[in-house]
Amino acid sequence: MNGFDPLQYRHYQMSSLFEEKYDELFAEFNRYVVEHSKFAKRIPRDALVILLANNDPEFSRENLHRVKKYLRHDDKPTRPVVYVQVGRLAPIKSRLRNPRLLTRAPEYALS
Repeated sequence: MNGFDPLQYRHYQMSSLFEEKYDELFAEFNRYVVEHSKFAKRIPRDALVILLANNDPEFSRENLHRVKKYLRHDDKPTRPVVYVQVGRLAPIKSRLRNPRLLTRAPEYALS
């Protein structure tokens, strides 16, 4: 046997996909609260924010599972918990301004 475990590999893949999605949603959520102070003020101080995606129940279940494990060892057992249904993400737009196509590398890139 070569030591390959398909179940463990699937768990790794799912974990990796979860981490990527969580990181993206967390970054977007942070941007949102910075831009929407009224929304941010509704979140209690020191709250544990749980991101849920109604269009991805598997992600939401996995996040709830991880949060449950975290809360067992939380240093603040009475910590408020806030569930955030993230809704939809707008399409990503480029932030480039005035790009130029060049026929050769400019001097600043060569030196």
